Amino acid sequence: TVTLRHPIPGANVMDHLHFAVNVGREEAHQVLIEAVNKVVDQLGVDKSKITRFAVCGNPIQLSLFQNIEIRDLAYWGTNAMERLNIEPPKRNAQIVKPADVDLEINPDAEVYIPPSIKHEIGADALAMLVKSGVVDKEGIYLVSDFGTNAEIALVIDGEIFSCSAAAGPAMEGQAIECGMLASPGAICDIKPDGDNWVNEVLNADLKVDDCDTVDIKTGETVKEAEVDTKATGITGTGVISAYSVGTEQGVISIPTINTPNQKINLQDGIYLSEKDLTEIGKALGAFRAAHITLCVEADIDLEDIDAVYMAGASGFYVDPLKSLAVGQIPACSYDIYQIGNTSLLMARDIVENPELLDELQEVADGMRGNHITLATSEIFEKIYGLELAFCEQNMPLWK
Repeated sequence: TVTLRHPIPGANVMDHLHFAVNVGREEAHQVLIEAVNKVVDQLGVDKSKITRFAVCGNPIQLSLFQNIEIRDLAYWGTNAMERLNIEPPKRNAQIVKPADVDLEINPDAEVYIPPSIKHEIGADALAMLVKSGVVDKEGIYLVSDFGTNAEIALVIDGEIFSCSAAAGPAMEGQAIECGMLASPGAICDIKPDGDNWVNEVLNADLKVDDCDTVDIKTGETVKEAEVDTKATGITGTGVISAYSVGTEQGVISIPTINTPNQKINLQDGIYLSEKDLTEIGKALGAFRAAHITLCVEADIDLEDIDAVYMAGASGFYVDPLKSLAVGQIPACSYDIYQIGNTSLLMARDIVENPELLDELQEVADGMRGNHITLATSEIFEKIYGLELAFCEQNMPLWK
């Protein structure tokens, strides 16, 4: 079962943190746990028979789940920590009881919480590194977990350079005028048919249907689909697809759309506007700037990367060649692996094998990590400034 949005107000983890700091950690914890309990209710199982329960997520999510200190994640530098008398908690692997976190299941169950590598690099990043297997391989690998916030790691012979890019809610359809999360009615992909586009839409069973073929310049339906699945919005993978195909066909010339109404006109009145293009461009620019920043910090070139791993639901369902075309992953990526929602996979692995928790702690303790905070990185600032000039002011990408 799934919630269609994060229960805490805001579009990204910094918004969630801001809410928790200003409204109160206890209040944020209760909002989060209420959503978790509702998800468990939707499973339709006898909750008194649940014996193991595992979670995985970023440090902010897991800290709010546990209702432990979060201010060390909100404030930067030792001076702020001392001034506010903040004692950063150890975010090691833990087993707690449901009552400790207000979870409404069998009170004798065990709740498993995986470790962070360090306070900036959470269990979700550990999950993508472990499930991809890159920490045990020789070579240079780029691993990204695509979501509202993109966790990105550059792994060089086991040494990790990581960052978290505010890739923007555009990647999940949330900052797009007709945007929506991946749910029934979402346009999730585009297939060109000459100058017209076939809209691929998620049906009630979350399966992909080939739907109407549309003249994107006018919005006119050129060929009706054999199915009656209606589009109610467009999700992140559809956004990437439309951006890629539109650019390839010359319909999109950043930051303008070359149609009579300056819109990409899709099925059932769904569209992408020039304002949407700017949001998408800012998100893709954050990816590109983060990739280059990691490479500069690690003293390598982008072309030195041996393979790219795409994690997260969006990273699994998006067409990787379209991601390549728009810069969501480096253009030099020849070997691309889509590995799915590794955070969810890790939670499942722990439930099936509780001893894995100790193994994960050993892995976390042994990792050599270099975390780059993009908010204070001069390299990122310079590169992202160029990205904004490209997506907002029509500066050619080659410049």
